[in-house]
Order: sequence, then structure tokens, then C-alpha cells
Amino acid sequence: MDKAPEPELEYAPVPKTRYTSRDFAALEWERMWTRVWLLAGRASDAPNAGDYFTFEIGSESVLVIRQADDSLAARYNVCMHRGNRLREPGRGHAERFSCSFHGWEYDIDGRLLKVLDAECFSHGVPADRLALQSVRCDTWAGFVFVSLDPNVEPLTDYLGVVPEHLDSYGFERWKVAFDCTIEIDCNWKTSLDAFNEAYHIAATHAWTLEFSDDVNTQYDCYDKHTRMIFPEIQASPRHAGAGTVTPAMKELFLRRVGVDVDAFEGGPDDARKAFSDAVRAIGPTMGADFSALNESQMCDDFHYTIFPNLTFNTHSMFVWVFRHRPHPDDPNKMFFDFWNLMNTPDHDVPRPDTLYLRAADGDGVADLCDGGNVLDEDLYNLPRIQRGMRSRAFRNLHLGAQEVRIVHFHETLMRYIESDAGG
Repeated sequence: MDKAPEPELEYAPVPKTRYTSRDFAALEWERMWTRVWLLAGRASDAPNAGDYFTFEIGSESVLVIRQADDSLAARYNVCMHRGNRLREPGRGHAERFSCSFHGWEYDIDGRLLKVLDAECFSHGVPADRLALQSVRCDTWAGFVFVSLDPNVEPLTDYLGVVPEHLDSYGFERWKVAFDCTIEIDCNWKTSLDAFNEAYHIAATHAWTLEFSDDVNTQYDCYDKHTRMIFPEIQASPRHAGAGTVTPAMKELFLRRVGVDVDAFEGGPDDARKAFSDAVRAIGPTMGADFSALNESQMCDDFHYTIFPNLTFNTHSMFVWVFRHRPHPDDPNKMFFDFWNLMNTPDHDVPRPDTLYLRAADGDGVADLCDGGNVLDEDLYNLPRIQRGMRSRAFRNLHLGAQEVRIVHFHETLMRYIESDAGG
């Protein structure tokens, strides 16, 4: 809960070329994406030996495979004969991986098992050199991370304070309730930035000021990662209902968890306690354990950005996880992955299929996911921002104190870009 020390950052203009330039995108790939830990998926998406899912990042595709000893392993999704992709993006099961081009076969542990007409290769088919190539793989809180750098630091070191802050939520037992990927006409950082500050709330999500406090948001910067604690069930000082229990607080929060709003009396502090107490009472019916969470964690959005491309909107009953992935060829496009995880360990929540949407086609999530209208308001802005960045009139991002997490992000990014060794 403690506010982190204020970082020593230079609020210098951020060149727009970091968002629009193919050359800069190439540097990001070479010096950053290939040297960090990246969220690949959920361990629960490969529960049994031979189950797998793919992770697409830039020009690479990675297979995450449950092994016979119940461990998880990651390997490049490419046949070592002529480079054919072994599996299309998604989830599945394989007793072995067979290349659809020439039929080379691999075990789930990556070993080369079969080569058609092996005697035709006068120089041999060395199984060790032609096995599926390994990718570093580790897990935290039910999330699977991979790194394309064989010498990357341990995941626990990379995550820094994040496990200490978030382990009390018990994410490893949460269920995926919604899953979609949206192609958006913007740079991946344009999307990430939109969720790194509360400064845009008053203009983009003005209707939420009746129950959320953009003014008293706490911003914290750590080594690579950042946090903001975004207060909810209290109105913004910008709103006429500040200091009162507004109708939206009663309807969107209290009534939904069983509080008798007609009989409720008290101020915002009482409303927050009533909400927290009601959710704690509901917990056993979901198998959720809130014993390690304080009142702020029960009410507010504990919002973390894990460098480089993860956004955690963390609440007591659900967490929205956003993964911002670069387009492999165009810095003005990206892929936005959205998972809603529910804190319902004892409920049988069917794993939904991944929905594939395109913002340019008018696709949104308002009708697909509770609260998705907020996200759609951001989706409306992102392509407009990207187009504006390409104007000859616009040269740099001009950032203020409420955008400290964006400033911190760019400082971290540039440490990778400016160092041959990364980190």
C-alpha cells in the first residue's frame, strides 16, 4: 500500500518516431522483445500431457507444451527441416507434432522422432541439432512466461515487487471467463499508454467520475514495472456528487453484492465498508479467499503494468489482463489481447474460445463482456491518436506528472534500446 519513492525522471519530450518508425520497431525487436520475459498464456490452458497453446510475438511463434512429468516446456513452433510452422495459433493436444509439409515428427519433449527417407540425406539427420529449439519458460501465479533470451535473468528477479504485491490474490486458482484478441490500427505503446494513467478519465470516461476518483490516484514506479491505485466507490472531486454516496455507487456496486441500498445510510467510507463486507460474505460461495486483502484491495483497482506489455486491472473478484503485442510488420498496428479472470475457484467456468475482432470493422466488447463499454471508449481513441501522431504538425509526446508511468516506461525501454546487452 505504501507509495513508492518518487523516481528521478526527466520529463523530456518523447519523440513520436518511437511510435511510428519501422527502424525503431526493429530496434525494439532486436534489443528489447528478444531479451525480456513475456506472458505466453495460462498454465490451465495446457492441463494434461500433450496439451499445448501457442504464443505469437513479432515474427516468432512459440509452443508451450505440457510434458509427461507435468512440467511445462516452450519450444519454437517451427520444423527444423524447411521451417514450416507445426501448429496454427491456438490451443490443442498432440501425442506428437507432425509437420504437414514433409511429415517430420517430433515428440512433445522436442525430440526428432521420424524423418521420411532419412537415407536420402547424405550428410545425415543429427537428432540433437534438428530437435525443436527450446525457449526459456517459467510460471508465476498460474501465468506462463517465456523469454527468447536463453540468458535472461530468472523470472522471479525480473518481476521484482509484483509477486509480493499480488500473490495474496491467488491468481493461480482463478478462471478465464472471457478471451479476445482485437487488431487495432495503432502502435502497441499507444495502447499501453492509454491504461497507464487516470488523466484521460475525465474526458474519455466522464460518466465513471460518479464512482471513481481520478484525482486521488496513487502512482508508483519500481525498477521495470509500475502501479497505480485507482480509488472506486468514491466520486471524483470533479463530480458534483463528491463526498456523497451517489446513485451509481448504490446501483453499480452496493446493490449488485446484496446490500439493501434503500435502507443504507452513511457516507462514502461506509459504502466502501459495506461493499467490502458484502463481498467477503459472498466469497465462500465462489471458493474465493479474501482473508489476505485489505479494504482498499476489496474496493479499488490495483493497476499494474509489467514491463514491457502487460496491464493488470486487479480487483478482489476479477482481474482484467491486457497484453499489448506489436504487429510483426507495421508499427502502426498491434494486437490487443484481453482476458477476464474470475475469482471463482470452486465454480466450473467453461473455458471460452478466443474471439478475434478488428477495431477497424467496428468490433467492440461492450456487448460481450460486463464493463466492456469502458474499453470500447478507449478503442475509439487509439486509432485516432495513431493517425494524429503521423501528422507533420506533431513531433513529440508532452507528458505531465499524472503520466509518470509513461515517462518511467520510456526510460526503461530506452535502457534496453541503448544497451547492446539489454536490461
